[in-house]
Amino acid sequence: MTEIDNPFDGEVSRLMQQPGVTEQLARDYVVLRYLLLGDTRALAHWLEGDYCPGKKVKALLSVMLQPERTDAADPSKTYKIDVKAVPFELKAKRRDGKRGAPRDPTADERNRVVRENYDQLMSEIGHGGHESAVSELVKRLGPEIGESAIREAIKARSPKS
Repeated sequence: MTEIDNPFDGEVSRLMQQPGVTEQLARDYVVLRYLLLGDTRALAHWLEGDYCPGKKVKALLSVMLQPERTDAADPSKTYKIDVKAVPFELKAKRRDGKRGAPRDPTADERNRVVRENYDQLMSEIGHGGHESAVSELVKRLGPEIGESAIREAIKARSPKS
């Protein structure tokens, strides 16, 4: 780093003068400091190059991107990250001027799986077995996926998701 053309590299250069501070540690420190202020410029600057964020930066980015989490063991429980620990949230925002909520890829995938299971059941049951196929799917996929969600996923038109 012979030429410093931005404040991020300047701060890293200054930090590396301390004993035992590597370039990786210094960059992580600067990125963490900026992220905790709600500023992503340092991270964006180095991601264009060869920077690979350390564990602490990855953990902070993870909670900034998803501050509310669902418990894997019990989907009815959710956990929120303390606002004092992580005061900023990174949110995706439309820039194309279109209205409405963006598509939900998890709902799209869930609907695809429901539709595949429905098609398989219908091929086994045969014509006229729609209601029995739906009730079988409710047994297999419930209670996480309800009957109304199953019916929405198997509609001939594009499902809401």
